[in-house]
Amino acid sequence: MMLNEKEILGRLYLWQVALSRINELLELRLRVDRFCSTGRPKDITELYDKERERLKTGLRLEGEALDNFEDEHGSLFPDIHDVQLIDELITEEIIIKFCTIFNGGYGRVGEIANNDKAFWNPIVDELIEEAFSDDVKENFYDFIEKAKSYRNQQGAHFDQLSFNMTHGDKLPNEDGLVYSVGWNSALFIFNWDFLAEIIPRFNKSLNDYVKKLQKESERCKSGSGSNT
Repeated sequence: MMLNEKEILGRLYLWQVALSRINELLELRLRVDRFCSTGRPKDITELYDKERERLKTGLRLEGEALDNFEDEHGSLFPDIHDVQLIDELITEEIIIKFCTIFNGGYGRVGEIANNDKAFWNPIVDELIEEAFSDDVKENFYDFIEKAKSYRNQQGAHFDQLSFNMTHGDKLPNEDGLVYSVGWNSALFIFNWDFLAEIIPRFNKSLNDYVKKLQKESERCKSGSGSNT
């Protein structure tokens, strides 16, 4: 079935929304990094650990103990552990949003095209061709594959391939079975300096492509109107 221009543009508009969100998240990641460079998260974490040691507790402070700590030192949030979690969540959201371009998605007749490989593959190839030099193209394609793998196996779904699990037996004075689960952090999988540079360029290439289709659509409408 042939797609009309509204359906094609409709899907590309969704890509634009996803990439716009990614750019916002990349900027947020930079702001988090700048805040970390002030030393505040590390300093508040060290003070917090000293207070827990003074109170002889291995647990997080709660209630009056937490109130007293924050009255003296200021808000505990974000400590270094919060920042690590924020970084990880930003990473996951960037990859999941980016993969909306490549993952299958239903459309709506007359408005949005189905997002299958037959649709996105030639468009993505054209966008990459316009956006990058040959040496960058290879790295960008490599990023796409890593992003899809992370999204499918860990970021959006917990696939057994991405997790190391060890089962054990119940030990004395324990409530249940012993087990451990480990996985790789996405923070160490992706080159964020590279992404901060190339995602905006890919986004610009998409925006230019959309504008070209919009102009072609307008010309077709004008041409059909002149023949009536």
